[in-house]
Amino acid sequence: MKTCQIARLLACFCLTVGMGWNAAIYADNQTPTVSPVLPDNSLPFDIKIKVADFSLPVGVQSYIHGIYNDKWLIITGRMGGLHGFVNNSTNNFPVIEQNTTVFVIDPIRKQTYTRSLLDPQSGLTQAQVDLLSVTAAQGYQSGKTLYITGGYGVDSSTGNLNTKNSLTAIDIPGLIHWVTNPSPGETAAQYIRQIFDNIFKVTGGYMNQVDFGPTLLIFGHEFNGFYHDPLQVPPVFQQYTEQVRRFNIIDDGVTLSFTPENPLPSTPDPNYRRRDLNVVPIVKKQHHHKLEFEFAALSGVFTLTDGIWTVPVEITDQGNPSMADPNLASTFKQAMNGYDCATFGMFSKHTGDMYTILLGGMSFGFFAETTNGFVFETDPEIPFISQTTTIRTDKRGKYTQYFMKDGGFPFIASTTANPGNQLLFGSECEVFFLDRIPRYCNDVIKLDCIKKRTLIGYIVGGIASTLPNTNTQADSFPSTYIFEIYVEPKHCKD
Repeated sequence: MKTCQIARLLACFCLTVGMGWNAAIYADNQTPTVSPVLPDNSLPFDIKIKVADFSLPVGVQSYIHGIYNDKWLIITGRMGGLHGFVNNSTNNFPVIEQNTTVFVIDPIRKQTYTRSLLDPQSGLTQAQVDLLSVTAAQGYQSGKTLYITGGYGVDSSTGNLNTKNSLTAIDIPGLIHWVTNPSPGETAAQYIRQIFDNIFKVTGGYMNQVDFGPTLLIFGHEFNGFYHDPLQVPPVFQQYTEQVRRFNIIDDGVTLSFTPENPLPSTPDPNYRRRDLNVVPIVKKQHHHKLEFEFAALSGVFTLTDGIWTVPVEITDQGNPSMADPNLASTFKQAMNGYDCATFGMFSKHTGDMYTILLGGMSFGFFAETTNGFVFETDPEIPFISQTTTIRTDKRGKYTQYFMKDGGFPFIASTTANPGNQLLFGSECEVFFLDRIPRYCNDVIKLDCIKKRTLIGYIVGGIASTLPNTNTQADSFPSTYIFEIYVEPKHCKD
């Protein structure tokens, strides 16, 4: 859920500086400074984003996706832009904008197929449709199965909005078949299984697994009630998990169950009071060239004083989190792309460097283009941007961040709200890799195998905003755009 456009009228100070300098930032953030944002000339690659020559029939954001045989499956999410902020309103998350459509996209033939979960032939109950049309759920793909937990949405039997306590398993090729070429009597329900437990009751977090390790449900929160309605009865309930929940999914394709991992979830820690953030898979090169596969939780919101988090949390494949001391000058503090956005990772086994690319979205820091070049600025309302940064983690574990000056989204002018304004992309969307791109088991790209300018995948949907800062739903919309992502090694230009 997007809440960071609310102006924070707290005492603060700000210093605008040139690229590569520190910036003093607002006292309610985790740290009083961010680390320098460096120019990208020391990186071994460039990033280019281009508009693809096909698109979605309607926009969708905050969804879960899977891929099978080069076809993309999209389910859950919203068919609206930024949610509303009206006090005492039951319409900040309109139920009518919950996505009840299943999308199947064939990027090779550039065709899109859709089918509604409300189709009488779906075989689904209304309660099941409610669980499959939530926003900000957590999901990951294991083989041919897509697992989804939680999310925020309506309970049609009561009309209330809440966080779901479900674990859903979807047979990806089966559901794709139901959408694209169904057989007589075939239903969506035969490819969907669900179980329930409060361990799954999370929205705005992240879920994944490394190899055959436990499933990790990382951070997020539980939110029940109508957003921004303090007068409702019963009152709004919100609680951050502040932990990594660990469990083992047991699934033979027929029966779905789970067992909590021993030890139980990590102890709640107020430093992990984070949601709507980018949790990314990473690769580390250890002694004797052994590779380790872990996760990094980057930035996110909110601190107890409604600020942003700046220090990453590293999480092992077994779900053990740790965070560097924010008070140390040497600790990395993230400056940009702090809210959930399109991301992908690349690792060089040759150098031991891990690169995480963050594409657009919403950001505390950004670069303004002036007559003196690009100048780093900050904004406590965390505006929409279309800029890209790369975070490098070297073999010693040192973080640095870089502004990809030519790696942002292309200029597209709005033709609806605020016509002529640049559309700002990247928030609440996903990256879809091409099958042929060489990757490690956690989907991080093998950078050493990228020898020339290469199309590695696509960015699909998300929110398109016509203004950097807005509290008005009419200023943004769910994007129908699909973008191509190119990686080009710099040696190719020599």
